[in-house]
Amino acid sequence: MVKYGQKKLVLSAKQHQLPTDQISKFAIKVIKRLKQAGFEAYLVGGGVRDLLLGKTPKDFDVSTNATPEQVRRLFNNARIIGKRFKIVHIIYSNNDTIEVTTFRGGNSQMLQVEDAAISREGKRFEVQVNRDGMLVRDNSYGTSLEEDALRRDFTINAIYLDIQTGELIDFHGGLYDLTQGVIDIIGDPETRYREDPVRILRAARFSAKLGFKLSKRTLEQIAPCAPFLRSVSPARMYDEVNKLFLTGHAQASFKVLTALNLFDQLFTISPMLLNSSTCRDFLNYAFESTDQRFAEGKCNKPHFLYSIILWNEFIWAFYEIRDDLMFSANNINYKSLISFLAAQVVIMQYRITAMPENIIRSIALLWRLQFLLESKDPEKYVKETTSYHAFRAAFDLFKLRAHFDPNLQSRVEFWQPYYDQCKADAERRRKSNEERGSRFERGGRNNRRSSNSRSDYKRGERSERRSGRAEAGSFENFNETHADRQERMNKARDWRRAMNLEP
Repeated sequence: MVKYGQKKLVLSAKQHQLPTDQISKFAIKVIKRLKQAGFEAYLVGGGVRDLLLGKTPKDFDVSTNATPEQVRRLFNNARIIGKRFKIVHIIYSNNDTIEVTTFRGGNSQMLQVEDAAISREGKRFEVQVNRDGMLVRDNSYGTSLEEDALRRDFTINAIYLDIQTGELIDFHGGLYDLTQGVIDIIGDPETRYREDPVRILRAARFSAKLGFKLSKRTLEQIAPCAPFLRSVSPARMYDEVNKLFLTGHAQASFKVLTALNLFDQLFTISPMLLNSSTCRDFLNYAFESTDQRFAEGKCNKPHFLYSIILWNEFIWAFYEIRDDLMFSANNINYKSLISFLAAQVVIMQYRITAMPENIIRSIALLWRLQFLLESKDPEKYVKETTSYHAFRAAFDLFKLRAHFDPNLQSRVEFWQPYYDQCKADAERRRKSNEERGSRFERGGRNNRRSSNSRSDYKRGERSERRSGRAEAGSFENFNETHADRQERMNKARDWRRAMNLEP
């Protein structure tokens, strides 16, 4: 069943009375420049939706009839990203990023392919699908707002705001669905899920985040189309999992995903474990704690998320193999066994969600530290355990486990003072770095004020040369290990992948 666009609804600024003062000044700047250059430009998506719901928007997306190349020519701080769907990120100095998309058009030049980015008989196809109907390339641009609205995913994300006139423009009943608390897909659900299976996860995420229900037509095709999620790239799946579980609605996401039988599509956790009340209670409690951290303004990290979700799978495999080895081996190398099993579990998960290498190493380390924290003779391992940067995160995981295992409580009491000390030391270092940075900034301003004098300039120049020599010496004395260099390179590669800069 297809839900076609309703009659165009336009609300004036007086009618909707949105708090436009909450709109990012950078988004307004982008729209004004596009309009001055003769293009159309509107706010759309989550920013408009959140304003209508009385929430404070975090992201602002702009839709325009300018092509990505035209947008990039207008902004020096613009970067075109993506090959499958070209979009433009306009990045400002304080890391505010405005995402600009070109109006999407119809599939007038569609080619069925096995792989993306091909041409036939010299013709370049801007829209390509595979045999399952999944879009592997979609850079067909539209010329009107109506065309763009038809290609958006859900009605509540297809409401446009013209900041110049103050008008809200709705083609698909999104305003009505917002008032009813409904997630409704635009177009034929099966076709839209086939085009991009990630829309299934987006439907679940918006339901969890907003507390909305899925419309009957949106819900009915999720189960038949769920297998198409296997064709989504692991890198995209990794991003979607982070959005589901790291942004303050992990507990609700877990509830929605399990109700839709999608959780086991995202994680390599056996049905036996997932269906056990012990595992579910542990995950539910852990997600509740994750949401609490987010509400307190603390950062949730992907490696901690995966160490929680996959812990039961890892520890089940550990005990199973350990018990077998106890009957067949005189000595068990527990460190090697832990490393081997951690690698097995994480590699299986990597096939679904491609975690960066540093995340993979951190997951394995958190699991290995669980055994040190659980040791019968913890004093023996204090120095080693607390020396790891991951000690605090490992102890947080240990406390989550102790909530369901009273036998671990005495170890929690033993390690808690060391945890508190490490936390205090980290806070002291943070404040020290902030003060040092503040002094550096003040010093920089003073140097600029005194630079008008020629003698002051020469003194500053000599001082700068001395400072440069000292700095060079400090780098020469810094012995970077192979592991340190590898980690630094991995972080750089992760950033490049995230920005789609890798060749």
